Amino acid sequence: MDKNKKVYVDSRYKSSDSVSNSDFKFEINEALDLPDNTYCYIDDICIPHTWYTIEDFNNTLYLVAKIYIQEAPKFQGYALKLPNGNYTGLSLANEIQEILQTSIPDLAFTCSYAIATGKIKIKAGVDQLFKVLTNFQVSSIDPATPDPWSGWKDNNDNVISVDVSNLNSINEVLRNTSGLHDGIWGMMDPLDTEFTSEFLDLLNVHNIYIHSSTLGHYNTIGVRGENTIIKKVPVSSSFGHLIMDSVVAPHDKINVSRQLIKTLHFSLRNVHGNVIDLHGSNISLSLIFQTLD
Repeated sequence: MDKNKKVYVDSRYKSSDSVSNSDFKFEINEALDLPDNTYCYIDDICIPHTWYTIEDFNNTLYLVAKIYIQEAPKFQGYALKLPNGNYTGLSLANEIQEILQTSIPDLAFTCSYAIATGKIKIKAGVDQLFKVLTNFQVSSIDPATPDPWSGWKDNNDNVISVDVSNLNSINEVLRNTSGLHDGIWGMMDPLDTEFTSEFLDLLNVHNIYIHSSTLGHYNTIGVRGENTIIKKVPVSSSFGHLIMDSVVAPHDKINVSRQLIKTLHFSLRNVHGNVIDLHGSNISLSLIFQTLD
Protein backbone atom coordinates (compact mmCIF):
# COMPACT_ATOMS: atom_id res chain seq x y z
CA MET A 1 0.00 0.00 0.00
CA ASP A 2 1.13 3.57 -0.64
CA LYS A 3 2.31 5.52 2.39
CA ASN A 4 -0.74 7.77 2.02
CA LYS A 5 -4.19 6.80 0.84
CA LYS A 6 -7.54 8.60 1.01
CA VAL A 7 -11.00 7.03 0.99
CA TYR A 8 -14.14 9.11 0.46
CA VAL A 9 -17.27 7.93 2.28
CA ASP A 10 -20.83 9.05 1.60
CA SER A 11 -23.95 7.51 3.13
CA ARG A 12 -25.70 7.82 -0.24
CA TYR A 13 -23.61 4.80 -1.23
CA LYS A 14 -24.29 2.75 1.88
CA SER A 15 -24.74 -0.99 1.55
CA SER A 16 -28.21 -2.48 1.27
CA ASP A 17 -28.08 -3.97 4.78
CA SER A 18 -27.53 -0.56 6.42
CA VAL A 19 -30.02 0.60 9.04
CA SER A 20 -30.12 4.29 8.08
CA ASN A 21 -28.01 7.21 6.90
CA SER A 22 -26.69 7.61 10.43
CA ASP A 23 -26.11 3.89 11.08
CA PHE A 24 -24.69 2.42 7.90
CA LYS A 25 -22.16 0.15 6.26
CA PHE A 26 -19.89 1.26 3.45
CA GLU A 27 -18.11 -1.09 1.06
CA ILE A 28 -14.67 -0.09 -0.27
CA ASN A 29 -14.07 -1.19 -3.85
CA GLU A 30 -10.65 -2.60 -3.02
CA ALA A 31 -9.58 -4.04 0.30
CA LEU A 32 -6.95 -2.08 2.22
CA ASP A 33 -4.21 -4.17 3.80
CA LEU A 34 -2.76 -1.80 6.34
CA PRO A 35 0.82 -2.40 7.57
CA ASP A 36 2.41 -1.53 10.90
CA ASN A 37 2.55 2.11 11.96
CA THR A 38 -0.54 3.05 9.94
CA TYR A 39 -2.86 5.73 11.27
CA CYS A 40 -6.18 7.09 10.09
CA TYR A 41 -7.43 10.67 10.20
CA ILE A 42 -11.17 11.41 9.93
CA ASP A 43 -11.39 14.54 7.80
CA ASP A 44 -13.74 16.65 5.64
CA ILE A 45 -16.77 15.70 7.74
CA CYS A 46 -20.10 17.06 6.52
CA ILE A 47 -23.21 16.36 8.61
CA PRO A 48 -26.59 18.07 8.08
CA HIS A 49 -28.25 19.27 11.28
CA THR A 50 -31.63 17.73 10.58
CA TRP A 51 -32.53 16.02 13.86
CA TYR A 52 -35.26 17.57 16.00
CA THR A 53 -35.44 19.22 19.39
CA ILE A 54 -37.66 16.38 20.56
CA GLU A 55 -36.86 12.86 19.36
CA ASP A 56 -37.70 9.37 20.60
CA PHE A 57 -34.85 9.51 23.13
CA ASN A 58 -36.13 12.66 24.94
CA ASN A 59 -39.87 12.94 24.34
CA THR A 60 -41.37 11.94 27.71
CA LEU A 61 -42.43 14.25 30.56
CA TYR A 62 -42.68 12.57 33.96
CA LEU A 63 -44.75 14.09 36.73
CA VAL A 64 -46.73 13.09 39.77
CA ALA A 65 -50.04 14.73 40.66
CA LYS A 66 -52.12 14.64 43.80
CA ILE A 67 -55.61 13.52 42.89
CA TYR A 68 -58.66 12.44 44.88
CA ILE A 69 -60.56 9.22 44.37
CA GLN A 70 -63.71 9.00 46.46
CA GLU A 71 -62.27 11.86 48.56
CA ALA A 72 -59.14 9.84 49.35
CA PRO A 73 -55.83 11.45 48.24
CA LYS A 74 -53.72 9.51 45.75
CA PHE A 75 -50.39 10.19 44.07
CA GLN A 76 -50.77 9.49 40.37
CA GLY A 77 -47.72 9.25 38.12
CA TYR A 78 -47.87 10.33 34.48
CA ALA A 79 -45.44 9.54 31.65
CA LEU A 80 -46.62 11.85 28.88
CA LYS A 81 -45.12 11.73 25.40
CA LEU A 82 -44.64 14.81 23.24
CA PRO A 83 -44.76 14.63 19.43
CA ASN A 84 -41.30 14.56 17.88
CA GLY A 85 -40.44 17.80 16.15
CA ASN A 86 -38.34 20.95 16.08
CA TYR A 87 -39.54 23.43 18.70
CA THR A 88 -38.93 26.96 19.83
CA GLY A 89 -39.35 27.82 23.49
CA LEU A 90 -42.85 29.15 22.84
CA SER A 91 -44.03 26.25 20.71
CA LEU A 92 -42.65 23.76 23.26
CA ALA A 93 -44.55 25.51 26.07
CA ASN A 94 -47.74 25.43 23.99
CA GLU A 95 -47.32 21.72 23.22
CA ILE A 96 -46.70 20.81 26.87
CA GLN A 97 -49.77 22.81 27.91
CA GLU A 98 -51.97 21.07 25.34
CA ILE A 99 -50.80 17.63 26.44
CA LEU A 100 -51.27 18.39 30.14
CA GLN A 101 -54.73 19.89 29.63
CA THR A 102 -55.79 16.91 27.51
CA SER A 103 -54.25 14.18 29.69
CA ILE A 104 -54.98 15.64 33.15
CA PRO A 105 -57.88 18.07 32.65
CA ASP A 106 -58.84 18.22 36.34
CA LEU A 107 -55.61 20.01 37.27
CA ALA A 108 -56.26 22.93 34.87
CA PHE A 109 -52.63 23.29 33.78
CA THR A 110 -51.25 26.33 32.00
CA CYS A 111 -47.77 26.65 30.55
CA SER A 112 -45.84 29.76 29.51
CA TYR A 113 -42.45 30.65 28.06
CA ALA A 114 -40.42 33.66 29.19
CA ILE A 115 -38.24 34.99 26.38
CA ALA A 116 -36.15 37.08 28.80
CA THR A 117 -35.03 34.05 30.83
CA GLY A 118 -35.45 31.20 28.33
CA LYS A 119 -37.50 29.25 30.88
CA ILE A 120 -40.82 27.40 30.81
CA LYS A 121 -43.26 27.66 33.70
CA ILE A 122 -45.92 24.99 34.27
CA LYS A 123 -48.70 26.01 36.62
CA ALA A 124 -51.64 24.02 37.97
CA GLY A 125 -55.05 25.36 38.91
CA VAL A 126 -55.99 26.66 42.35
CA ASP A 127 -55.06 24.20 45.13
CA GLN A 128 -53.88 21.61 42.58
CA LEU A 129 -50.52 20.02 43.42
CA PHE A 130 -47.96 18.26 41.25
CA LYS A 131 -44.23 17.74 40.76
CA VAL A 132 -42.12 17.31 37.61
CA LEU A 133 -39.74 14.49 38.47
CA THR A 134 -36.06 14.22 37.65
CA ASN A 135 -34.80 11.02 36.06
CA PHE A 136 -33.38 9.87 39.37
CA GLN A 137 -36.66 10.52 41.16
CA VAL A 138 -38.55 8.49 38.55
CA SER A 139 -36.08 5.64 38.97
CA SER A 140 -36.35 5.77 42.76
CA ILE A 141 -40.09 5.07 42.91
CA ASP A 142 -40.74 1.52 44.01
CA PRO A 143 -43.64 0.03 41.98
CA ALA A 144 -44.52 -2.08 45.00
CA THR A 145 -45.18 1.02 47.12
CA PRO A 146 -48.66 0.68 48.63
CA ASP A 147 -51.32 3.39 48.57
CA PRO A 148 -51.39 6.29 48.11
CA TRP A 149 -49.07 5.68 45.10
CA SER A 150 -51.27 4.79 42.11
CA GLY A 151 -48.68 3.89 39.48
CA TRP A 152 -48.14 5.35 36.01
CA LYS A 153 -50.52 6.44 33.26
CA ASP A 154 -49.89 7.59 29.68
CA ASN A 155 -51.43 10.36 27.54
CA ASN A 156 -54.62 8.31 27.09
CA ASP A 157 -55.10 7.52 30.77
CA ASN A 158 -53.95 3.94 30.26
CA VAL A 159 -52.07 2.22 33.08
CA ILE A 160 -48.48 1.57 31.97
CA SER A 161 -45.15 0.43 33.36
CA VAL A 162 -42.02 2.59 33.14
CA ASP A 163 -38.68 1.19 32.02
CA VAL A 164 -36.30 3.00 34.38
CA SER A 165 -33.31 1.91 32.29
CA ASN A 166 -34.70 3.70 29.23
CA LEU A 167 -36.68 6.73 30.36
CA ASN A 168 -36.35 8.84 27.19
CA SER A 169 -37.17 11.84 29.34
CA ILE A 170 -37.37 15.51 28.41
CA ASN A 171 -35.49 16.52 31.55
CA GLU A 172 -32.28 17.50 29.76
CA VAL A 173 -34.25 19.87 27.52
CA LEU A 174 -35.87 21.39 30.62
CA ARG A 175 -32.55 21.11 32.46
CA ASN A 176 -34.49 19.50 35.29
CA THR A 177 -31.39 17.69 36.52
CA SER A 178 -30.64 19.24 39.91
CA GLY A 179 -30.08 16.65 42.61
CA LEU A 180 -28.96 14.23 39.91
CA HIS A 181 -28.20 11.44 42.37
CA ASP A 182 -30.19 12.52 45.38
CA GLY A 183 -33.59 13.94 46.15
CA ILE A 184 -35.46 10.63 46.03
CA TRP A 185 -39.15 11.36 45.73
CA GLY A 186 -41.16 9.84 48.55
CA MET A 187 -44.82 9.87 49.47
CA MET A 188 -44.20 12.59 52.06
CA ASP A 189 -42.31 14.94 49.73
CA PRO A 190 -44.06 18.27 49.20
CA LEU A 191 -45.71 18.95 45.87
CA ASP A 192 -46.26 22.41 44.49
CA THR A 193 -48.65 24.39 42.31
CA GLU A 194 -45.99 25.30 39.74
CA PHE A 195 -42.71 24.23 38.16
CA THR A 196 -40.12 26.41 36.44
CA SER A 197 -37.48 24.91 34.21
CA GLU A 198 -33.93 26.14 33.91
CA PHE A 199 -32.76 27.77 30.65
CA LEU A 200 -34.10 25.47 27.92
CA ASP A 201 -31.61 23.29 26.09
CA LEU A 202 -33.23 23.24 22.65
CA LEU A 203 -29.98 22.00 21.11
CA ASN A 204 -30.32 18.49 22.50
CA VAL A 205 -27.13 17.16 20.85
CA HIS A 206 -24.00 19.14 21.69
CA ASN A 207 -21.49 16.71 20.20
CA ILE A 208 -21.84 13.97 17.60
CA TYR A 209 -19.80 10.86 18.36
CA ILE A 210 -18.90 8.89 15.25
CA HIS A 211 -18.57 5.21 16.14
CA SER A 212 -17.02 2.42 14.11
CA SER A 213 -16.56 -1.18 15.17
CA THR A 214 -14.48 -1.92 12.06
CA LEU A 215 -11.86 0.81 12.21
CA GLY A 216 -9.11 1.05 14.81
CA HIS A 217 -8.06 -1.01 17.79
CA TYR A 218 -10.68 0.11 20.33
CA ASN A 219 -8.26 2.41 22.11
CA THR A 220 -10.64 5.28 22.81
CA ILE A 221 -12.69 5.68 25.99
CA GLY A 222 -16.07 7.40 25.89
CA VAL A 223 -17.92 8.89 28.84
CA ARG A 224 -19.95 5.69 29.21
CA GLY A 225 -16.88 3.49 28.76
CA GLU A 226 -17.48 2.70 25.08
CA ASN A 227 -14.37 2.09 22.95
CA THR A 228 -15.67 2.38 19.38
CA ILE A 229 -15.61 6.20 19.08
CA ILE A 230 -13.35 7.35 16.26
CA LYS A 231 -14.26 11.06 16.18
CA LYS A 232 -16.11 13.69 18.25
CA VAL A 233 -17.72 16.42 16.17
CA PRO A 234 -19.00 19.55 17.98
CA VAL A 235 -22.43 20.70 16.78
CA SER A 236 -21.47 24.11 15.45
CA SER A 237 -24.46 24.85 13.20
CA SER A 238 -28.13 25.38 13.93
CA PHE A 239 -31.06 23.36 12.65
CA GLY A 240 -31.21 23.15 8.85
CA HIS A 241 -27.54 23.97 8.32
CA LEU A 242 -24.42 21.89 7.66
CA ILE A 243 -21.92 20.91 10.34
CA MET A 244 -18.40 20.94 8.91
CA ASP A 245 -15.40 19.49 10.71
CA SER A 246 -11.78 18.80 9.76
CA VAL A 247 -8.57 17.58 11.36
CA VAL A 248 -7.23 20.36 13.56
CA ALA A 249 -4.60 18.54 15.63
CA PRO A 250 -1.88 16.07 14.57
CA HIS A 251 -2.70 13.73 17.46
CA ASP A 252 -6.36 13.38 16.38
CA LYS A 253 -5.78 10.04 14.70
CA ILE A 254 -6.52 6.38 15.31
CA ASN A 255 -4.17 3.43 15.01
CA VAL A 256 -5.25 1.03 12.25
CA SER A 257 -2.04 -0.99 11.98
CA ARG A 258 -2.32 -4.56 10.67
CA GLN A 259 -5.96 -4.28 9.68
CA LEU A 260 -7.54 -5.57 6.50
CA ILE A 261 -10.39 -3.23 5.67
CA LYS A 262 -13.10 -3.85 3.10
CA THR A 263 -16.41 -3.09 4.81
CA LEU A 264 -16.74 -0.16 7.20
CA HIS A 265 -19.53 0.43 9.71
CA PHE A 266 -20.33 3.93 10.97
CA SER A 267 -22.94 5.23 13.38
CA LEU A 268 -23.64 8.76 14.60
CA ARG A 269 -24.62 8.86 18.26
CA ASN A 270 -25.22 11.38 21.03
CA VAL A 271 -23.43 11.30 24.37
CA HIS A 272 -25.96 8.76 25.71
CA GLY A 273 -25.33 6.33 22.84
CA ASN A 274 -28.59 7.00 20.99
CA VAL A 275 -28.34 6.91 17.20
CA ILE A 276 -29.12 10.39 15.84
CA ASP A 277 -31.97 10.38 13.32
CA LEU A 278 -31.03 12.56 10.32
CA HIS A 279 -34.48 12.07 8.79
CA GLY A 280 -33.20 11.00 5.39
CA SER A 281 -30.26 13.40 5.12
CA ASN A 282 -26.82 12.07 4.14
CA ILE A 283 -23.38 12.48 5.67
CA SER A 284 -19.94 12.39 4.06
CA LEU A 285 -16.38 12.17 5.36
CA SER A 286 -12.85 11.32 4.26
CA LEU A 287 -10.51 8.69 5.67
CA ILE A 288 -6.82 9.53 5.34
CA PHE A 289 -4.52 6.57 5.93
CA GLN A 290 -0.90 7.38 6.62
CA THR A 291 1.91 4.87 7.13
CA LEU A 292 4.89 6.18 9.07
CA ASP A 293 8.46 5.06 8.49
